[in-house]
Amino acid sequence: MMKFKLHAFLILCLLTMIPFAFADDQYQFENWDGAKLSVFVAKPNKINKSTRLVVVMHGRKRNAEEYRDQWSDSAKDLNLLVLVPEFSEQNFPQVWGFNYGNLKTTSLEPIDKSLNAFSAIEPLANRALKRFKLKSDNWGIYGHGAGAHFVHRYVLHHPEASHTLAIAANLGWYLSMTDQEWPFGLKNSGINDNQLKKAFSRHFLLMLGRADTSTKPNSPYVKNNWDTINLQGKHRLERGRNFFKSAINKSKEVDQFFKWGMVEVPTTKGHSNTEQMVPYAAEMFYARLK
Repeated sequence: MMKFKLHAFLILCLLTMIPFAFADDQYQFENWDGAKLSVFVAKPNKINKSTRLVVVMHGRKRNAEEYRDQWSDSAKDLNLLVLVPEFSEQNFPQVWGFNYGNLKTTSLEPIDKSLNAFSAIEPLANRALKRFKLKSDNWGIYGHGAGAHFVHRYVLHHPEASHTLAIAANLGWYLSMTDQEWPFGLKNSGINDNQLKKAFSRHFLLMLGRADTSTKPNSPYVKNNWDTINLQGKHRLERGRNFFKSAINKSKEVDQFFKWGMVEVPTTKGHSNTEQMVPYAAEMFYARLK
């Protein structure tokens, strides 16, 4: 009887320990006014005083877990704590809800600022710094594809955010430095010259894959807006180059020292993220977030 009780006690202890062992590989983030977010985590083997935080924005497929897995090796190799929040199609529908930060409805009606997807990032990062007991407040944000749409707009709409470095890789089109109507230009964007000055004074890196040169629409939204998007360039690589040049010119216009950078990664696999862009971005964060 005594042996049975001991075995039962040991089994109960093991079952009780399982949630705590795996709790930080995925958790629910609720500390903001918007919808609850599932957060997927990639960690180094041991979190120490040199560990740095990177928030990664998933792509159009809303595949946060897959993006976490793509960063797993870099997290271990470069001592990065990587968080990938999942912005579901249900709560942040279409391009408007995610790529554009849930700022406006499809009819261009403003959405309450506290419910913008952008408004989740700062609380998410701040809570993570405390949750994982990181010794440095330096943190970065990265996005690829649709996630890069999010990141470059986050930099422009929230230039006061506390990140140390933002990286956007291979986005399809831009919030251009023109007087086109938002979401394709600055007209009615709510972004004034003072905000642009702040944005240009932050460290932002645009990463472009040299093989990202498809000239075909990859979604119904892109197909419906193909003529407008093509005004920015015939493919992602050209549109990125044109955007960066226009940002340089805009920084001169508003008289602001320009801290943005652009790098063309010698890719060979089109729009791929995992093998081609992530290692470069991870090295950038490792160098900048020290």
